[in-house]
This record gives sequence, structure tokens and C-alpha cells, in this order.
Amino acid sequence: MMEKATNFHTKRRAFIIMPDIGLIIAPKNVDVSHEQMLKNMGFSTADVLNFLAIYPRGYFMNGELCVYQGYDMTPGSKWVLTDNGKKIVQQYIVDLCAIFNLNNDTRIYTGVVVGKIGDVWKKINACGLKTLENGNIVM
Repeated sequence: MMEKATNFHTKRRAFIIMPDIGLIIAPKNVDVSHEQMLKNMGFSTADVLNFLAIYPRGYFMNGELCVYQGYDMTPGSKWVLTDNGKKIVQQYIVDLCAIFNLNNDTRIYTGVVVGKIGDVWKKINACGLKTLENGNIVM
């Protein structure tokens, strides 16, 4: 199980958007979870769990961007952007485009369905870059 998680974490490029801090992006080819990224920054476990629930985060992998919020680890739970999360993502979309070379052909998802640790979770709420830029994100 851990090997699958390590493989996934290494292949994707994780990011977290924290409005008071900025856009935090994992280095390429590094096995790190969003939780570990925040712990590495010195945040307490309680703060980390709170941040994971309220701030948008996601990853870029295989030419696709997936961004979401939430931390209910119950299988089948959906992690999707809240209205406030949509606004936060809009504030950083120019940066995300520049860093990940996003364009109108990039597949973008604004949610995931919680699955098994190590598996690639089902991405939901597909949209295009223009939709994300304009904030017309469908939930």
C-alpha cells in the first residue's frame, strides 16, 4: 500500500493555496503528501488538519490539474471546492497557469472522491481553464 502512495506522490506535483501565505508547491519527483508539506513548514498537527479542510489544494499530473478542499477520510466522501475556495483559486490561477503551463486544452477537475490510500482517487467536476478563470465552477 505504501509503495502505491509513494509512487503517486512522486509522479504528481502537489500544491496548497494559503491566501495569507501564498502558493506552496512541492518539488518535482518528491514523495510528499500535502499533510507532510505543511508539517515540514512547522505547523502543528491541529493546524495542518484545519488547513487541509479549509484551503484549496491539489496536484498536477499527466497534463491534468486537480484542485479540491476537504479532509473527511471516509471512503466515498467528496472533496470539492467551496464558494470561498473558488475565489481563492481564482486569485492564483495566473500563477498555476505559469507554473504548470496550463492552457485551454488542459483537463481540470475541481474535486475528488475519497478512495483507498495509495490509489489515484476518482476526479470529479471536470471543467476547462476559462471556466476556472471566470469562477463558473460547477459542483
